[in-house]
Amino acid sequence: MKIVLYGKQGHAYTVAFKNFLNSTDESYIYKDVSKDAAAREHSKELYGGVVKFLTLFVDDKVYLTPTTEEFNKIMQDLNLRA
Repeated sequence: MKIVLYGKQGHAYTVAFKNFLNSTDESYIYKDVSKDAAAREHSKELYGGVVKFLTLFVDDKVYLTPTTEEFNKIMQDLNLRA
């Protein structure tokens, strides 16, 4: 399974989602859209020219700005637990 998270340092949901992922045994890739030009440009493509975050990628699925409830459901469906 490949998990990629786009976020921004200091953003509350970014911190929460990273903390959860860090507490699992699953590896993931984190990209800060304020520091990673490629992630920033990709975000613009996904959101119609605007940089937005959080964005979660799981294998071939893209979750645009998932809420905490949506994130928890995705993690539950993946059988990931803290």
